[in-house]
Amino acid sequence: MRNPLFKRLDTRLVFSVGIGLAVFALISGVFTYSYSYRHELGSAESLQQQLVRTVQVQAEVAAYAANNEIAKEVLAGLTANPIILAARIESMEGFKSEQGFRQKIGIGTEKIYPLISPVDRIERIGALVVIQNDNEVDSRATRAALLQTLLMLVQVVMAVLILAAVLRVMIINPITGLAQSMTSIQPGSSTRIEIAAKHATDEIGMLSKSANAMLDAAETALDNVKAQRNELERLATHDHLTGLPTLRLADDRLHVACSKARRSNEKVALLFIDLDGFKAVNDTYGHDAGDEVLKEVSRRLRASLREEDTAARIGGDEFLVILGDIGDVDASAMVAENIVTAVSRPVEFAGHPLQLGASIGIAIFPDHTGDVQTLIRAADQAMYRVKKSKKGTFAFAVPETAP
Repeated sequence: MRNPLFKRLDTRLVFSVGIGLAVFALISGVFTYSYSYRHELGSAESLQQQLVRTVQVQAEVAAYAANNEIAKEVLAGLTANPIILAARIESMEGFKSEQGFRQKIGIGTEKIYPLISPVDRIERIGALVVIQNDNEVDSRATRAALLQTLLMLVQVVMAVLILAAVLRVMIINPITGLAQSMTSIQPGSSTRIEIAAKHATDEIGMLSKSANAMLDAAETALDNVKAQRNELERLATHDHLTGLPTLRLADDRLHVACSKARRSNEKVALLFIDLDGFKAVNDTYGHDAGDEVLKEVSRRLRASLREEDTAARIGGDEFLVILGDIGDVDASAMVAENIVTAVSRPVEFAGHPLQLGASIGIAIFPDHTGDVQTLIRAADQAMYRVKKSKKGTFAFAVPETAP
C-alpha cells in the first residue's frame, strides 16, 4: 500500500500540472488568436501592396499615356484577387479608368497609391485607388487565427507531454541552424546553403535544396522585372515606330545640353525638320509606305549625326536634331546640308522610288535666344519660312530682339 503522503503529492502534482497546462494553454490560445489575427491582417495589407507594386509601372504608363487598354488590364489583374473590391486609375490630366465601382461593393477601405511619371520618376501624374474587401480580409484573418489557435493548443499538449525533447533534437535544432544559414544569404550572392551529409536525403536537406532553388528563382525574377521595367521606360520615352526619342526626352536632353553650353560658354544648335512630300506618299501609297519612309529617314538622320548628338521624332513627319558643343554656326549648316541630301535620296517601297525632301529651321543657343522653349519656337518658325519660300533647304532663326 502506498504512503498517503505520496498519494497526495501525486494528486497535487497531477492537479498542479493540469492547472498549469490549462492556464498556459488558455493564455497561449488568447495570445495566438490575437497575434494570428493581426498577422493575417498584415499579410493581407502586404499582399495588396505587393499586387500594387507588381502593376505600378504599368499603371504609371497607362496614366502617363492615357491608355485605357493598359489601364483595364492593370485593374482586371488587381480586382481578380478577392481582397480587392474595386480599383481605379486616374491622372491629373483628367484620364480615369475604373473597375468594380458600379457594382454593390459594400463597405471597404480605400487606399490611394501615388503614380509617378515613368519618364523622370519625380513628377506625380495621378493615383491608383484601391478599395479593399474588408469583409473578405476579416473573414480570412478570423479563419486563420482560429486555425492557428487550434494548432497551437494541439502542439502545446503534444509537445509538453510527449515530443518536447524529440522535437528539439530532431527538428528544432536543425531548422534553427537552417534559418541562421538563410539569414546570411541574399539574392544576388553566389553563396548557397551548405547541406550536411547527414541531411542529404531528409527533410532538412529538402528544405535546404528548396531554399537554394527559391534563391535562384528570386534572382531570375528580379532580372526579369528589371528587364521589363527598362523596356517600359524605353517605350515611354522612345517612338514605337522609329525608335527615336520622343519630344519629352528630347526636351530633357536639350535642357541638359543648353545648361552645359551655358557653363562652358559653348553653343548648341537645334534643327527643326519637316519632311516635304510626306502627305503625298501617304495619300498615294498608303500608311505602310509612310511608315517605311519614317523609319528610313530616321536611319539616315542617325547616320548623319555624331554619336553624342540627338535625333528625335516629335510627331507626324517632324523631327528635332540637337547638336551640342558646336564650334560655330557653320558646323550646324553642314549638318543641315547633309540631312537635306540624305533625305532627298529616293526611298524604295514595293518597287516604287519615293521622293521626299526636308525643310529645316536652325536655331542657335545662345546666339538666337537664351531660353530653351523659345529656341524650339525659333527653329520651328525658321522651318516654316523655308516651307513658304523654298522647300528642300534650310534657314537660320532670327535672333531675339532685346526689349
